[in-house]
Order: sequence, then structure tokens, then C-alpha cells
Amino acid sequence: MEARDPAGARRDPAGVQAEIEQVQRRLASAMDEIADRARPANVARRGAERLREAGGRLADEARAVVSGGAVRLDSRTEEPPEGSIRLKGEDEVVSTYTTRGQLPPEALILGVGIGAAVVVGVVALVRRKRRGG
Repeated sequence: MEARDPAGARRDPAGVQAEIEQVQRRLASAMDEIADRARPANVARRGAERLREAGGRLADEARAVVSGGAVRLDSRTEEPPEGSIRLKGEDEVVSTYTTRGQLPPEALILGVGIGAAVVVGVVALVRRKRRGG
């Protein structure tokens, strides 16, 4: 008995068999990729990479704020290419930055002065508590 497609036309058994084999190969490949992504060592590696990237982004932003260099305008997630396998939490984050003018020297001097005053005050409090008084 010959197979028919949804339109009712007769289909060649060899063609149907070839299509089945092609689908099986794609399914086997997808299952191999899922097994590879679910391997505990790979999951841990991806988690460590995400943590390292997040820490790097935070450090870069902190440096930019301190130096007065750049300010993040927005961040958004990018959709992966169609057909790719993505586990929960594996979003690609894209941030847009703009440069900001350097802080004036007066602001830097003021910041250093305030920081020094706070440090001197804390040291004085600690010494006073140690003396008992």
C-alpha cells in the first residue's frame, strides 16, 4: 500500500523512507546536543562563565562610574538564532553605553577630601574606644 501526502497525491516509498531517516538523524543530533548541554561539568562551566561575565560587567561599570568615562543607557536580551537550543537563564545580554565627559578636577579633589575626612574620623573613633573613652 502506497502512502499519500495530505493533498492526496501518491508518495514514493523510497522517498518516505529517506525522509524518515533524515528526521531520525536530526533527532539523534538534537538529543546528543541536549545530552552534552546537560552534562554536569558543562552546566558548571557555563555557570562559571556567566558569573565571570557578570562580574566583569559590574567591574567595568564601576570603573566607568569612578573614572567618569561611560554610562550605561540600557540593557536588553537578544533572542538566539531560530532552531538553537537554549537552557533557562542563557540569555544574551546586550548593553548600550555612552561616554560622559570627564569629571572636573575640583570634583575629584572634593571626593578625595571627603574620603580622607571619613577615614580620619573612623580611625579617631576606633582609637577613642580602645582607650576606653
